[in-house]
Formats: sequence, C-alpha cells, structure tokens
Amino acid sequence: MRNTTKLIALFWLMVGASIWWSALASNAPTPFSLRFFATIQVLGGIFVLMRLTLGWVFLITMSVFVMVTGLFALLTAPFMPDEMLQNAPRLLGLPPRWLVALTAVVGVIIGRLCWLGLSKDPPSRWAGDEAES
Repeated sequence: MRNTTKLIALFWLMVGASIWWSALASNAPTPFSLRFFATIQVLGGIFVLMRLTLGWVFLITMSVFVMVTGLFALLTAPFMPDEMLQNAPRLLGLPPRWLVALTAVVGVIIGRLCWLGLSKDPPSRWAGDEAES
C-alpha cells in the first residue's frame, strides 16, 4: 500500500470524525445523510488502514461523490437565492456567492486528488506489500 493511500485514509477518517464530533458536541439535530456519510468516511479510513478492500471501495466512492457534488454546487452557486446567502459567513472579504463557488472548487479538487490516488493503488497491489513490512 502506498503512503498516499494511507494519507487519504487518514484524511477521510479525520473528516468523518470531525463531522461526528461536531454533530455530537452541538446537541443540534444532524441530518441522517450527514451522519451516514461521516460513518462511511470513518469506516472507510479504518478499513483501508486495516488493508480491507471494502474500505477502498468506501473511500473511492466518497471521493467520486465529493467530486460530483462539488461540480453540481459549482453549477448552482450563481443561481442561489439571496435569502439563502444572507446569513452565510463572509470570509476574506469575499461575497457569500463566491465563497460557495470557491468551496465547491476546493471540494472538486480534493475529491479528484483522492480518487486519483486511490485508483492508482487498488487493493490487488496491496498483497505484495505485506511481505516487505
């Protein structure tokens, strides 16, 4: 297993754990879909670090999901109603609409890089690594 695959697994594990942490710490109702994807991220990260193929499937699926979701968010950012953006945070002096678009672009890039890293290191290549360790 490549080090990049381990880093991707740790990244998704941290993302999922931080989502769960914020959901549990805030005591606010958290959407089921957010909890579901956070669980998939945590399990995928753990399973990849345990060298289980199911973890690789979870994480490559999450990477594609983030990439596609980011593209849809990027396409819809110009059409978001002003009512949705009035309470959005303003970071670095950027208008909320641009911040949404920038966040979507970052999501697409992260998803693409994770997908590329995982697709170049499939589980079928991990078997030879155990003898080297």
